[in-house]
Amino acid sequence: MPPLRRGPIEALRAAVGPLLHPRRRTSSQAQRHRFTTIFRGNAWHDPESVSGPGSTRARGADFRDALVALIRELRVASIADAPCGDFNWMRDVLAECDLPYTGVDIVEPLIEANARTHAAPARRFVCADMTRADLPAADLIVCRDGLVHLSFADARAAIENFRRSGSRYLLATTFVQRSENRDVPTGGWRVLNMQAPPFSFPAPLTTIDERCVHSDGIYRDKRLGLWELAALGR
Repeated sequence: MPPLRRGPIEALRAAVGPLLHPRRRTSSQAQRHRFTTIFRGNAWHDPESVSGPGSTRARGADFRDALVALIRELRVASIADAPCGDFNWMRDVLAECDLPYTGVDIVEPLIEANARTHAAPARRFVCADMTRADLPAADLIVCRDGLVHLSFADARAAIENFRRSGSRYLLATTFVQRSENRDVPTGGWRVLNMQAPPFSFPAPLTTIDERCVHSDGIYRDKRLGLWELAALGR
């Protein structure tokens, strides 16, 4: 397969990132301010989802069948979704496998909107910092397009917090053909390969191909990787 070229956003992050070295943890207040600003300004400029073009229902449909099949294969009985964003694509997953679900996001008005529109007896939305707050134990934590927006320090804290929750599996975004990861300030964005440093995850139990062929296929290596949280080192 030919090497992947960088998109404009990734190229910008690669150029600016080395100058920033965001090695310290970001406070919950600072995270809430940054992501709320993104939400209020619809910074991703998507007409359907304030969580961006990756959260449209059409994008979710590209891999929904595979995700539903995995949930059933693992006999998942509960899901924690962190960050849940605007719940736009996930609602179609739960329409096919209705399970107890907790959506977690740090943006308060987003969580309030989700609760008004989508809450149900076994479905709740919680405003919390997924890098620090106590999270519910779930069979599966879905962290799609979440760690890619966090600095290394905050992403590692989120992973450890997922482990601390007592949840069993983590399903997280990973770009499997990238050889290295770059640091960015929390609130930024770049691709991450979770098997590369500083995370150095083991090989995933399985992956789901998101079939991410837009932008001339530069993100065609995007996957959802499955790991047992107990197998992820501190």
